Amino acid sequence: MLLRTEHISKQFNGIYALKDINFELLPGEIHGLVGENGAGKSTLIKILTGVYRLDEGQVYWEDQKVSITNPVESREIGINVIHQDRILIPAFNGVENAYLGMEYIVSGGKIDWKTMEKNVAEKAESLGIEIDLKKTAAQLSPPQKTCLEIIRAMMKDCKLLILDEPTASLTDKEAEILFSIIGKLKEKGNSILYVTHRMDEIFRLTDRITIFKNGAMVETVNTCDVTKDELVKKMTDQWSSQAIEHRDSFGDVIFEAKNIASRDGIVKEGNLTARRGEILGVFGLGGSGRTELLECIYGYRPMVSGTVSVEGKTIAKPSPRNSLKNGMVLICEDRRGKAMIGNLSIQNNILLSNIDDYAKGGVLDEKRETKDAADKVETLQIKIAGLKQRAIELSGGNQQKVVFAKALMSRPKVFLCDEPTQAVDVKTRSEIHRLLREEADDGSAVIFVSSDLKEILEVADNIQIVSRGRTKELLKNEGLTSDQVLAYCYE
Repeated sequence: MLLRTEHISKQFNGIYALKDINFELLPGEIHGLVGENGAGKSTLIKILTGVYRLDEGQVYWEDQKVSITNPVESREIGINVIHQDRILIPAFNGVENAYLGMEYIVSGGKIDWKTMEKNVAEKAESLGIEIDLKKTAAQLSPPQKTCLEIIRAMMKDCKLLILDEPTASLTDKEAEILFSIIGKLKEKGNSILYVTHRMDEIFRLTDRITIFKNGAMVETVNTCDVTKDELVKKMTDQWSSQAIEHRDSFGDVIFEAKNIASRDGIVKEGNLTARRGEILGVFGLGGSGRTELLECIYGYRPMVSGTVSVEGKTIAKPSPRNSLKNGMVLICEDRRGKAMIGNLSIQNNILLSNIDDYAKGGVLDEKRETKDAADKVETLQIKIAGLKQRAIELSGGNQQKVVFAKALMSRPKVFLCDEPTQAVDVKTRSEIHRLLREEADDGSAVIFVSSDLKEILEVADNIQIVSRGRTKELLKNEGLTSDQVLAYCYE
């Protein structure tokens, strides 16, 4: 047995995040870890990597008792983790990032960069990874950053690699590169703990699956012995998703973006039109400019040309402030970096965008603030300990619900959604889909960007193709297949 935990538990403020966990992981296996947001997956990972100390129980590594009290000790015994939020230094090149946390090689009183680059290059070649080590992390694409993190993890004797939502920001094509590397690691005898909400990946990659629910371990099953529906029911108290119905008739045009071009040249010519009641999917391959187009429209990214209008009124100078004033909100991909302030309370985050509405004579109406924030928490079924709890303490899915609560407070007419379900569990994903459909049915327009083509096909009424910084074909989502959509993306 490579790893075993015996009755481990962890509490926060008297509440169990993990309780009585007996988990086992075999040498050379790919082991899936699944559960809703807040089920305890991240807490287990942080205990195994020395970020948290367990309150009860014991961890065994290669059948020996171990005490992992910090990340250095975790790496020393052979455990490495690649987090959902990439941990690279943007200004460092590939060699410098690969050696993060390791001692530099010194020769004659100077850093031996040549030997270090040789070591990193050899490790990359052994893993089948092609990457320009002279480029800085800021110059790398999302899959290249993931590959660089894998190289760094394997620079030492890594016996267990933990991958936490590794494909969250990757397109299907980019994910295939990662899957190939995972296959090579398995062939070399490495164990992998694979944590994701994407069921297709769990069933494609893993040998066994462990299910967590409400801080407890439900069971471990052989992947070949369980179906997707059975797995979801074990995670979610018999919950099952409901299909989102597509619409084919809409109201008048409520949103238009014409001839959008960004100052940095990534967006060359973007045109989007959305009507009341419509969910407009926007899809393109990695680097197509789909996210950058939304950022230009909202005012995050400087434009050199183009116009944006809501209900026929042109937004003179697109900026987040002006977009909000004109009834447009952005649910951005980077929720922690751009959509919320982690150290602020849940209540303060929900009210961030329209705090002025609660001020009268320079005094905040705290009673109304609390009531309105509590109403949104109840409506969106956000799992919290209290409105004063810090937002960063919530699970990823509940953080995303807080972001949506904040957006709803401004009563928007247009929703710009960039990867709104990234790294959330299947239940929360379905709830977000339903919420957006309800908002569209109430007369809003939803523009929905996702790198998950299957999700776009599930949710969107129509699909706008983006390729090389330009909007291309507009497809009616009626009997469309993934292959048909992808065919428009490749030129």
